[in-house]
Amino acid sequence: MRYQLIILLSALLYAFTGCKSKPDKRIEQQQQQAPDSTAVTLKEAPDTTLQPIVELILRASGETPEKMAFDQDTLYVTPDALVKLTLINEATELNSVHNFVLTTDGKYKEIALAGAKVGSSGHYTLKSEHVLTATPIALPGQTIQHEFEAPPPGTYDFVCTYPDHLATMHGKMIVK
Repeated sequence: MRYQLIILLSALLYAFTGCKSKPDKRIEQQQQQAPDSTAVTLKEAPDTTLQPIVELILRASGETPEKMAFDQDTLYVTPDALVKLTLINEATELNSVHNFVLTTDGKYKEIALAGAKVGSSGHYTLKSEHVLTATPIALPGQTIQHEFEAPPPGTYDFVCTYPDHLATMHGKMIVK
């Protein structure tokens, strides 16, 4: 029994230490001598360990278009931060669905009007270079969590692009 245990442990030790493969020197030399245009260069993913995090809570309320509003009209974030947005739809009526669409400065009206044409299948969000990020639609009583990278320093607009919400549901995001 003891002899079998020694053989088993020896085999395991050999398997763990003997399986390490050494790099093939010929391949390394070929790669150094003749760079290939089809070679893939892997980039390291950025280290987000020390990335600042900004947590935002934005509440949408109101049951009629004239009473619908976000609870904040200005949001502040720092550049390069990971923004963790929580959109809470506090409404109870079925027509009170909301989203959050971040746009380049001065484009929120255009984006919101175009969003109505996109319809529910596209979450009322136009695919555009002026749309920086967008949440899906939050139904009444629903909470949406959305993460995105803060844009470069500047002033941006946010808006709910559901039809007829534009007039009262918009604001500014300031990145500095």
